[in-house]
Amino acid sequence: MPTSHTITALLQNAANGDDAAMDAVYERVYETLRVIARQRLNRHRPGDTLSTTALVHEAYLKLFDGASVAWSDRSHFFAVASKAMRFILVDYARRNLAAKRGGDASVVRLEAVQVAARERAHDVLALDDALERLAHHDDRLASLVEYRFFAGLTYEEIADVTGLSVSTLKRDWARARTYLYRLMKDNETNA
Repeated sequence: MPTSHTITALLQNAANGDDAAMDAVYERVYETLRVIARQRLNRHRPGDTLSTTALVHEAYLKLFDGASVAWSDRSHFFAVASKAMRFILVDYARRNLAAKRGGDASVVRLEAVQVAARERAHDVLALDDALERLAHHDDRLASLVEYRFFAGLTYEEIADVTGLSVSTLKRDWARARTYLYRLMKDNETNA
C-alpha cells in the first residue's frame, strides 16, 4: 500500500495539471474510496441506494472536474471526497422525492444502477438538513461529522487535518452526535 506521503505528492502534482499523476492517484485511492462509499451506503437497506462503484466514480469526477485544488495531504483529499459523496447522495434524494411528488413513479437509474428509494430519501435529506443546521451552530462539529461519518477518517487522521488532539475530537464527536440527534428529532416533530 502506498504511503500517505506518496499520495500527497501525487495529489499536489495532479492539482498542478499532471494527468499521469491524476491517473496514479485514482489507482491508489480507488479502493479506499470504495470502502468509504460502501460505509455510507451500508447505512441504507440493500438495493435502496446508488451502487458503491457509481458513487465513487461520480465523487471522483467532482473532485477532478478541471478545478485546481491545492490538496494539503491524503486526509484532506478524503475529507473533500466524503463531502462530494454527501452532496451526491443528497442530490439523488432530492430528485427521488421530486419524482415522487409528480414525476415518474419508476426507480431512477444511473448506468443501470438503482438510486435511493423514496423512503430513504427523507432520511438522507433530514441528515443533510441537521448537518447544515449544526454547521450554523458549530462549524467545527459539522466538519468533524463529515470527516467521521462521510469520509470514515480515524481520529488520528482528523487530528492531522485539523490540528486538534484526539481527545478533543472524541469529546467533540460525542457533542456532535448529541446535537444531530436533537436536530433530527426536532425535524421529525416538525414534519
